[in-house]
Amino acid sequence: MTFLNGLLAFGAAAFSLPLIIHFLNRSRFRTVPWGAMHLLESVVRMNNRRFHIEQIILLIVRCAIPILLAFCLARPVLTGWRSLPGDVPNSTVILLDNSYSMDAEQNNRSVLTTAIDDASAIVNALGRGSDVSVITMGGGPRPMTDAPIVDSQMMTERLKHVQGGYGASRIVESFESALGTLAGMSNARRDLILISDFQRSDWENLSSETLRRLQAQLSDMPIRPSITLLAVGRKIANNLSVDSIVLSTQTPGVGQQLQIRATLRNHGQKTYSGLPVIFRADGAQLEATQITLPARSTTQVLFTHAFKRPGSHLVDVEAVVDDGLKTDNRMTASVPVIQHIKVLLVDGKPSAVPLESGTAFLAVALTPFTLGRTKLSDLIQTRTITVQELNQLALSESRVVVLANVPALSGEQVAQLMSYVRGGGSLLAFSGDQVNISTYNQTLCHPTRGILPMQIEAIAGNSDQVPTSSHIVAQHFDYPALQLFNDRANGNLGDVEIWKWLRLKAVTVAGPSAGSSSSQPLDTRQPRIIARLDNGDPLMVQQRVGNGIVIQVATSCAADWSNFPMRPVYVPLMQQLIATMASELTPPCNIQTGEPLAAILPKEAEDLPLSLTTPDGIRHTIRATPVGNHCVIQFSGTQQPGIYRLTGPGIKPRSFVARTDRTESDLRLVDSDRLDSVTSALESRRVRSANEYLQLDSRRRHGREVWRPLLFGLLLFLFIELVLQRRFAKVPGQ
Repeated sequence: MTFLNGLLAFGAAAFSLPLIIHFLNRSRFRTVPWGAMHLLESVVRMNNRRFHIEQIILLIVRCAIPILLAFCLARPVLTGWRSLPGDVPNSTVILLDNSYSMDAEQNNRSVLTTAIDDASAIVNALGRGSDVSVITMGGGPRPMTDAPIVDSQMMTERLKHVQGGYGASRIVESFESALGTLAGMSNARRDLILISDFQRSDWENLSSETLRRLQAQLSDMPIRPSITLLAVGRKIANNLSVDSIVLSTQTPGVGQQLQIRATLRNHGQKTYSGLPVIFRADGAQLEATQITLPARSTTQVLFTHAFKRPGSHLVDVEAVVDDGLKTDNRMTASVPVIQHIKVLLVDGKPSAVPLESGTAFLAVALTPFTLGRTKLSDLIQTRTITVQELNQLALSESRVVVLANVPALSGEQVAQLMSYVRGGGSLLAFSGDQVNISTYNQTLCHPTRGILPMQIEAIAGNSDQVPTSSHIVAQHFDYPALQLFNDRANGNLGDVEIWKWLRLKAVTVAGPSAGSSSSQPLDTRQPRIIARLDNGDPLMVQQRVGNGIVIQVATSCAADWSNFPMRPVYVPLMQQLIATMASELTPPCNIQTGEPLAAILPKEAEDLPLSLTTPDGIRHTIRATPVGNHCVIQFSGTQQPGIYRLTGPGIKPRSFVARTDRTESDLRLVDSDRLDSVTSALESRRVRSANEYLQLDSRRRHGREVWRPLLFGLLLFLFIELVLQRRFAKVPGQ
């Protein structure tokens, strides 16, 4: 045992005061002669022993009272048999949960604010010479400082600027990051404090194997830290979230109707009736509707909008509701709207007769409004050239190039086309009776130098168009351009009759050929068959080549090998193929938090100073890197959800949206038994506030104070002294 106020323990000497008073009172009586005294001598002898014992008991009680009072003031502490650290400096790591569930409000105060206040109180209570590091957990571990610091005031100021709204807490990664930080800290006494709302979605998925791995890491540490779990979360009954926004197309054109489908989820037991849902585009409210959403259920809301100008636009859907968490009531999406898709049609069989050329039907399908001379505009702009007119300039001005029944290309044209595709272009190659199979296999279909996914074996099918034909297998399509036909209301590809086609075979890549240049880039052949004929032959094959994309079609786009151009599915399929190929190589504008953000810019952007502004308002200067025919920018610091804006001289502003999944919208806390098992597995302690932690830390440092039992004993002895005094004094009424 030791004392926090050791000097006050000397106050126990006050027990001598009752003794002194007792002895002084004994010496003050005097003998008075009385004749009848001899008659009482027998009574005095009988009561003298009892009276003496009573006085000793009363004296002991009175002596104990100042002793207990002095001990209470000295604050005795039980230390046991171990050596306690006392006020020595310590190294502390605080894991602070700033996921978006921490934005939930309780009594008009967010849980994150409470967590920050608790972290600040702990930091301010650190002793002189102690170092500290705070690691935020939302969306992944991120230290607030490059290295642990000893300036508690600086850390407190930084804690004031911690922002919430981040994605789910990555418990294991954050814990391992904290252990790594502690291993590099200097003091012998080390503490790890985890401050969180302890949501079910974050903690229930911790497997026994994961906990054993963390236990092993703790056991391997030279100095094992004291671990404390500080739970700041409280039960919140109701919450509603906008879980997702799905766009009907990722790159709509000007004037094209865009469908925005939002999914809303009710995580609580309350049913919402007449719930307002608002749709905005570029900050302007355009539409509103009301829905009913029962408890623990989901629903979808559909909005449509057509943008009048090209460029980067923002749409958002918001549920107007008063619930426990406002952060997830709204979701935003970025929409890149394009003016036109420039398509170059290379006609391998030109003809002056209407609908007889190789590209005649395709041109009509891609630009129906232009050729029909209506007031509506086409998203796709086509330019038709002959094989001889194909050159570098024509390629550079096109987003998608279509080879329609092209016999063969010259060596220079093949090289230019390969450079165009590998630099980020898109190529759609249709077959036909003019295709020179041998030349194709030696150039465009070559195993190491070609860009078409498959080689050609021979022409298959019946040239007389009767009586047999093959059909497209009308299966569930995964490729985006064909997903439209998963709904039979949009047409059935199985109705198309194909009479002739080129039988394709996979390319075997054994390595560069003997005559190939060592500097020639090689492409890993991983063709993807996106449509088949009912006899098993590939019909459409897709492949990434360098930074570009290629689709090889085994039949013709004209009416000589099939009735495809005569079927209703021809126009939507051709438009979907071109639109998908034009947008598939464009990096997405809507990403998950933590994923790298990327954008393709014109070649001229290489030397421009570009600026990217993150959701917290910080502006980052980035540079574009030349890749093929374009420039590319990348930014990896997207842990914070929100809008990222790219600006710079000579380029149109672009908006990107980083989203986090909505798993934390379920505000239920982890089960108490589960949290007890985690606490036990980590050999930790659990507290509910910073004050409770500081008391726990004081016991760890100095032991357990026992002045409260002593105070109770003091009050008990005062009561006993009063009772004995009245009893021994024979107070009337006793």
